[in-house]
Amino acid sequence: MNNKITASVTFNFKGETLIPRSELNLDKLMQRYKGLPPLHELLAAENNIDSHSYQYEILLAENIQFNDAQGDAITFFNNGEFDQAAFEEFWLQKRIFNKLQQIIQAELELDDIEQHPKLKQAMLAAFQYGQDNAKEKN
Repeated sequence: MNNKITASVTFNFKGETLIPRSELNLDKLMQRYKGLPPLHELLAAENNIDSHSYQYEILLAENIQFNDAQGDAITFFNNGEFDQAAFEEFWLQKRIFNKLQQIIQAELELDDIEQHPKLKQAMLAAFQYGQDNAKEKN
């Protein structure tokens, strides 16, 4: 997939301007955490900012700025803002659809599910039913 974005926070600490930053591989983060982890915490960890420090508290109080979006992440990036929730939902839906596409190709020998929108909707509805049913059992 190759979805990436650079996150940074600018703040002052003891008269010095600090700009902790990180290039985030969104696909790896989504695969590992099934969503994006708290980005302030990630920025702190990757920039050696102790979570028990005053510097960390200042970092938490500032908004994260984003730039250099790549892949599908571009769609969710606008003027330094990144719609994290919408990206997560999109990414998870795309992952589900890719798996369903593999099943459809293997079982029905259909190469382009987009040519069969009702089948696509039925497969997605069946998948969602399975997800909802699994949640009810827990």
